[in-house]
Amino acid sequence: MPKQTINGNCFICGKTAAKAAMKNHILKEHDNGDEKCYLMKAEGAYNKNYWLFFTVPMDATLTVVDKFLRQIWCECCGHMSAFRPGGKSKKVSTLLVGDTFLYEYDFGSTTEIILTVVSEILRPKQREKVLLLARNEPMTETCDTCKAPANDYNAWESEFVCENCAKDVDEDALLPIVNSPRMGECGYTGDEDRWIFDPNKPFPQTFSGYAKNRPRYIRVMENCED
Repeated sequence: MPKQTINGNCFICGKTAAKAAMKNHILKEHDNGDEKCYLMKAEGAYNKNYWLFFTVPMDATLTVVDKFLRQIWCECCGHMSAFRPGGKSKKVSTLLVGDTFLYEYDFGSTTEIILTVVSEILRPKQREKVLLLARNEPMTETCDTCKAPANDYNAWESEFVCENCAKDVDEDALLPIVNSPRMGECGYTGDEDRWIFDPNKPFPQTFSGYAKNRPRYIRVMENCED
């Protein structure tokens, strides 16, 4: 079966492109302004069809990245989180272009996200520390039983179900299909994700005050063992 190409949307101008092409588009068309930032990429560790590109200023800390990832992809029950490997500073300015590191949310039903420092980039100065530039389009799923369009995810059996097949599943096992690598874990429903691409709204699509719901915990692991 050929590998599926998942396109994404640019939240600044509306362009649709695959992940690698989107990175090039951002650096070519949206590298402008007076605030020096890093362009960062986030991907699901086990399903890289989930991806994001966002900017974060050099004077920020990883705490703001934690808040952003919680809201767009992870938050369900106020679980703890960590950036790995050990020795990773909280200061964004200590990162280097090309650095790759891991973000973990929830040490029970863990969601792992790979973060990559893609490039330095400029942007207009703004209130938000983290600005989403692009994300993958929601994927279309089919029922694992009858191949009809899926409406829910059966977390107990790790399978997609359509409306009809869901009638035979305990309702406590059903979770919504969401555009996140945390889909199906714990009680995740994506309720805090407000970064939904709408081609009918004017660009740029920015969101003020996204971090109003502060996480309960944030840890930067200093001495981690494999």
